Amino acid sequence: MEQSLRPLGTVMQLLEELGHEVTYAYEDLVFVNNNDFLLQFEKSGPALSLFFNQECPKKDADTIEESIIPAADKVGLSIIKKGHYSVTEKPNENLQIEFFEN
Repeated sequence: MEQSLRPLGTVMQLLEELGHEVTYAYEDLVFVNNNDFLLQFEKSGPALSLFFNQECPKKDADTIEESIIPAADKVGLSIIKKGHYSVTEKPNENLQIEFFEN
């Protein structure tokens, strides 16, 4: 099975330029400071899904969406808003992430 390279460096630079900080990248997920949103790499190409934390205020989500999508287009990334997610803490400091697509 061929694994395509994910442009994590480009994503990190884009987020930094927009005032965000990548706090953790794991497999296909990119977690951002304040946990307001995360990005998930698609199976192929420079495409990512945008998910907002259910606790992120709509006004903040709208502002992030309006800045990140056009900025991504300019650097050859495609970001598509897909929905929301929630995080719950499980025993042994494990986290469970549940996605809710629009």
